[in-house]
Amino acid sequence: MTNDELRRLRLGREWTQGDVAKRVNTRIKAATGRDSAIDANVISRLERGVISWPDAEVRDALCGVFGVATNAELGLFSKRTRRDREEVSESKRRDFLAVSLASILPDVLPSPSSLGMKDVDDIAERTFALEEWERRSGGLSTRHLAFGELRSVVDLTKSSMGPRVRDRLCGQIANLADLAAWSAFDAGQSAPARSTFGLGIKAAQEAGDDGLLCHVATGLARQEIAERKPDQAVALADMATGNVPLSALAMIAAVKAQAYAIRGDEPEVMRQIALAESIYSRVTDLRSEPRWMWYFTEHKLHGETGHALYLLAMVKGRPVSDLVSRLRRAVDSQTSNRARSKAIDTAQLATVLYRQGAQDEADQYARTATDLSTVVRSARLDAALAEMRRAQA
Repeated sequence: MTNDELRRLRLGREWTQGDVAKRVNTRIKAATGRDSAIDANVISRLERGVISWPDAEVRDALCGVFGVATNAELGLFSKRTRRDREEVSESKRRDFLAVSLASILPDVLPSPSSLGMKDVDDIAERTFALEEWERRSGGLSTRHLAFGELRSVVDLTKSSMGPRVRDRLCGQIANLADLAAWSAFDAGQSAPARSTFGLGIKAAQEAGDDGLLCHVATGLARQEIAERKPDQAVALADMATGNVPLSALAMIAAVKAQAYAIRGDEPEVMRQIALAESIYSRVTDLRSEPRWMWYFTEHKLHGETGHALYLLAMVKGRPVSDLVSRLRRAVDSQTSNRARSKAIDTAQLATVLYRQGAQDEADQYARTATDLSTVVRSARLDAALAEMRRAQA
């Protein structure tokens, strides 16, 4: 069995197998003081599955090279682990997601004995309502509810259900995990956000749903961008590309533009922005696309691409063409239903205007951002307002 995970991680960083080998050798030397003979052929054998469980020092070095926490994220497992995975029973699969969450969420009431499609549809409705509230009010206000709902839904995997219901339930767990992770990250809780995004990726893969995998992977990619890890963000965006709707393809391009902005790669930023807009122009009816993409309206696209230019200007230390006009379009078209996005975009626009010396216009947007902050509880918004005040001083 080929190791697609390791190959995807490598290609996402545009590295050759020789590049990976050199980085592994460097890390082993730093950790042990000994030279290592890892070469491109060894990496090739790992990717082809000829070697599935290298020495511990090689596994540790690979985790460090690719910035992952577990061997499973590298696609590495012992022969016994592989056999167990391939022979896993239906009863064990029920417990897969519940075990993943055991350490991060509290216990809830016992699960029902059986579950039907109507039950899962009800979960989808509750998730949609929570998502709308989270976008209005911020992660600090909603994270506890999101995690409580996630715990409850994961416990439902213990119930009896048919295969179609189970796949749909896993999809809803992925969607809820994305919401809980994003609310945690918005609340400034990076570690719980990262582990919960990981759960969402596993659930989407379990459901076999490329769209939801895209949804969760791009959420984690945004966290990587905020934490200045552009290589990991690009790899996640590449993972998200599959059988997904047009709006999602546009979103992926916008996220990649932000990652390239952190790298300071201006031509690639502009190329990805142009690609995002070109793809989105072909979206004729957003409501005909999956519900998890309904939030990605045209003004959201302006906000995402505007944020890419904002990051690029920060990295370059100079104004960037079209930044102000793009942020204006995002701010002026957003409604109170997207109070957090509007507040963050408005604060960033005010910051740019202050730095350009447009004091009066900046003051106007600063007042709007400050007013919105009274109804939005978000660590990301707090950071944007702090940056705005520094520019104002």
